[in-house]
Amino acid sequence: MTKVAFNISMSLDGFVTAGNQTREEPLGKNGEFLHEWFFHSGAEGYSYVQRLTSNVGSVICGRKCYDDSIPYWDENGPTGP
Repeated sequence: MTKVAFNISMSLDGFVTAGNQTREEPLGKNGEFLHEWFFHSGAEGYSYVQRLTSNVGSVICGRKCYDDSIPYWDENGPTGP
């Protein structure tokens, strides 16, 4: 049976993005700071990210998230070859 999981990161005060979102800063002005713990927390964090994403078959996102992600794709699309 297929599993469906929902993941989202949020600051303790309830924000998913910072204010003033733009195409260049889709998480808002200095929004990367809200998610820094996830992407830059050393070996323990890297291990967690690997466990979390190792069996992902697909990602479903909304239109804005999709549009904001396009600049980060390479010639093979969003996930590589």
